[in-house]
Amino acid sequence: EIKAVGDMAGKSKAAKKGGDGGIDFLATGFQVTTNCAFSVKIMENFKLRSDALLGEIKADEQGIEDYESQMLQLKQRRQFLNKRIAENKAWAANYDKEFGPFVAKYKEFMEQMDGLYKDAKIKHEDGLKLLMEHFNYHPEFKRWSDTFSAVPFKPL
Repeated sequence: EIKAVGDMAGKSKAAKKGGDGGIDFLATGFQVTTNCAFSVKIMENFKLRSDALLGEIKADEQGIEDYESQMLQLKQRRQFLNKRIAENKAWAANYDKEFGPFVAKYKEFMEQMDGLYKDAKIKHEDGLKLLMEHFNYHPEFKRWSDTFSAVPFKPL
């Protein structure tokens, strides 16, 4: 029996060295535990990275929605501005045709007013000359007893 126990002890050492096919449960259990721990770490790492990627995808989808919303606003603004440009071009085309005579009439009116105003200035100056000649009036040397006062008006 002692030999048998010694033989069995020798067989377990041989099994550890990969000898005659016996299973070393301690070494195998340790290896399985190690592999499981690595597998759990791999799965946890995958879960963390997957969650991070899902978060990035959600952020990208929100960014796409924001971008599309901004693009829609810009397209609507472009349509509005193109419509305004077309309206303004139509108005400008009709302006010369419809308002051109009024502009020409206004210029003619201003030229007439300019001539009338020049005539009024000349007549006012002539009136002051008449006062100077016949009534001894002098605008720069007005006396305290003079009841009449006038100054020739000549704007620039």
